[in-house]
Amino acid sequence: MTWLGLDIGGANLKVADGSGWARGVPFPFWREPGRLSAALTELIASAPAADRLAVTMTGELCDCFRTKAEGVGHILAAVGQAAGAREVRIYLVDCQLVSMDEARSLPQLAAASN
Repeated sequence: MTWLGLDIGGANLKVADGSGWARGVPFPFWREPGRLSAALTELIASAPAADRLAVTMTGELCDCFRTKAEGVGHILAAVGQAAGAREVRIYLVDCQLVSMDEARSLPQLAAASN
């Protein structure tokens, strides 16, 4: 099984396959949070084929969200739409990779620690 790593930030989206391929694109998250799913779908489509996604985030810190938990929920919903049938794991600040459901129940650990 193959993996893609996604980093969802407040100003950029990044993807890498761990074998030397990587791409980053500007994405002013705070200006267009409703377009995140479409932007992730485009980014994933531009990457080498993969069965799984590993996701990190800092975009939940954008000013368009009242709380980190709200931002994490928004990001997880967008990732779920963009992932299609791929398995998704979310990186937590305690160094675990967990399912989307687990991440939803632990938004403070899924959120950036800064």
